[in-house]
Amino acid sequence: KLSAAEGLGAVTIICSDKTGTLTKGEMTVRRLYANNRLVDVSGVGYEPKGEFRQDNHPVNPGNDAEVSMLLKIGSLCSNAQLEQDDKGLWMIVGDSTEGALIVAAAKAGFDQKALADQYPRIGEVPFTSERKRMTTIHKNSGGKILAFMKGAPEIVLSRCTHVLKDGKPLKLNERERRTILKINENMADEALRVLGVAFKELTDMNLEGSTKGTI
Repeated sequence: KLSAAEGLGAVTIICSDKTGTLTKGEMTVRRLYANNRLVDVSGVGYEPKGEFRQDNHPVNPGNDAEVSMLLKIGSLCSNAQLEQDDKGLWMIVGDSTEGALIVAAAKAGFDQKALADQYPRIGEVPFTSERKRMTTIHKNSGGKILAFMKGAPEIVLSRCTHVLKDGKPLKLNERERRTILKINENMADEALRVLGVAFKELTDMNLEGSTKGTI
């Protein structure tokens, strides 16, 4: 619009997004928070290669209940697809944010298709600007019905009653809620886009009643 072009004449500083997101439309998971720990994730782009490290020490996601659950939820509660073309280049079909979650899980050895076979999706409540979260319903090999959720951290947290610690769901207290919100704030201050994830075992298919769960 002409008014916008005229307004640019008064601009002295332009703040733009970081390289990669701006020039390629790609997003990459850089950091995870689980079980009171921050875990850094290396690797760029959509190639599923990278390391997980805490305080510069390697972390094996496969042996870490909290990190592995976080990564699995991120991959399963998504509609994007990670694919490789004829030239061997990795690409995402779908939303770049969801793609970043799928790639992060793949870096940990959690193949998207294998996870989908292990946890077939049987329902979904799509993301909306009002709900600010997406929920998918899955049935595992043992016959359990699980709800997986991802969305705005403060919204997801408000729907949770427990937190996963050392492989066990423990009651969330106000101090822990404040800590999680502070971590969210700190990450946002570092120009990171932050998402929260949660899960719950369901006893029925009442999707709206399923949103209380474990983060």
